[in-house]
Amino acid sequence: MYRLKLISPDFGIDDNGPLHPTQEQARRAAELMLLVHKGRLRAEVHKVDLKTRTTEKLEEVYVKLEPQD
Repeated sequence: MYRLKLISPDFGIDDNGPLHPTQEQARRAAELMLLVHKGRLRAEVHKVDLKTRTTEKLEEVYVKLEPQD
């Protein structure tokens, strides 16, 4: 299972979202979250081991930076 972790200086770390059955679905969820949230945001995909309750960072999917004026 895979979980999306959103990291932002505005709201901190959010990893309370749903578990995704594939890495591709977690990646698509990251794309959606980047469209929804304003400001700086980093999205990471983590593999979740349900037996040991551990996570492993697989990839940093996207980094969204708000343009500077």
